[in-house]
Amino acid sequence: MTYKIKYINLQAQHRSIQKEIKKSIERAFLNSSFILRDEVYKFEKKVCKILKVKYCVSLNSGTDGLLMALSQLGLKKGDEVITPSHTYVASAGAIKHVGAEPIFADIRNDFNIDPKDIEKKITKKTKAIMVVHLNGRCCEMNNIIKIAKKFKLKIIEDAAQCFGAKLNGTYAGNFGFAAAFSLHPMKSLSVPGDGGFLTTNIKKVYDNVMLLRDHGRVKQGNKVIRKSYGLNSRLDNLHAGIALVKLKYFFKWVAKRKKIASFYNKELSKLKKYIKVPDFKDNNNNYHDTFNSYVIQVKNREKLKNFLKKHKIEVFSHIDKGVHLEKNLFKKKISLPVTEQIEKKILSLPIYPELSLSDQIYICKIIKKFYE
Repeated sequence: MTYKIKYINLQAQHRSIQKEIKKSIERAFLNSSFILRDEVYKFEKKVCKILKVKYCVSLNSGTDGLLMALSQLGLKKGDEVITPSHTYVASAGAIKHVGAEPIFADIRNDFNIDPKDIEKKITKKTKAIMVVHLNGRCCEMNNIIKIAKKFKLKIIEDAAQCFGAKLNGTYAGNFGFAAAFSLHPMKSLSVPGDGGFLTTNIKKVYDNVMLLRDHGRVKQGNKVIRKSYGLNSRLDNLHAGIALVKLKYFFKWVAKRKKIASFYNKELSKLKKYIKVPDFKDNNNNYHDTFNSYVIQVKNREKLKNFLKKHKIEVFSHIDKGVHLEKNLFKKKISLPVTEQIEKKILSLPIYPELSLSDQIYICKIIKKFYE
């Protein structure tokens, strides 16, 4: 189907920065700079400066970021890591791949993990909490950090969707032991393919992950030595260069996303009987969301989705099935009432900086028409 309004319009974004992207790509080819060259290290330094974090290691995906962060915890078979089920399968998959068991906690109405349920799920086997900052909003970290300190647990941040978001003045990527970010094309900061990075304020973690990403190699003076076994998880120079270009515009783009989200909230709040819009603020915290996604809860979700598609508007219901409901992955039945209730209602609307006001008006008009 050809949509009048796409869910995400990467072509429009590319047109706005096409000349700079072309220069970056040409520079890489002219200098034969493809693997671990200047652009990679410049990108890592820029991320550190923006997020006010000590260390950044660029990788080939956010999933590898999770795996490498978890690998530094010394987890053993049977150890437990508490995480939400309302997330992409990579979160739980990373826990399984390091030999631990994901223990699922329920979520709050903002789609993020509920600190109260975290505490209920802690056992003698619990070693860590993996929070997942969804849709460009930080989890409620104040209480989660208190819980982690109380029970001597490490915090891993799955910040795949949350680059640039803050809570009480602190950027995602600074709340725990380490954090993983994604540069997947669907993310607000993206590259044309897979990419990601890990942040940490712990030098030992940084040093170990630097070895892991490049088969254990490290420079010592003019020599390159191999200190350990490792993996191939490098962000290539082409992608790093493109990400550097996009970083120049990132917060301007976020401001536009916020403006669109405000417009949606204003218009769709008129349909309170049928739609719950995301809250921008919490009474007890100072959230600064980046709106990687704009997710509403609606009545008659499937019918509305089909109605919007009929009118050439592309929408999705991302994460409409919690990982705990994947029968091929988890046999044990778990009750997560808020997760299961919300996942029947969620709908993601188009939100990207290039989305015109006329398109925003049209989307709201069609939604209103459906509920008339």
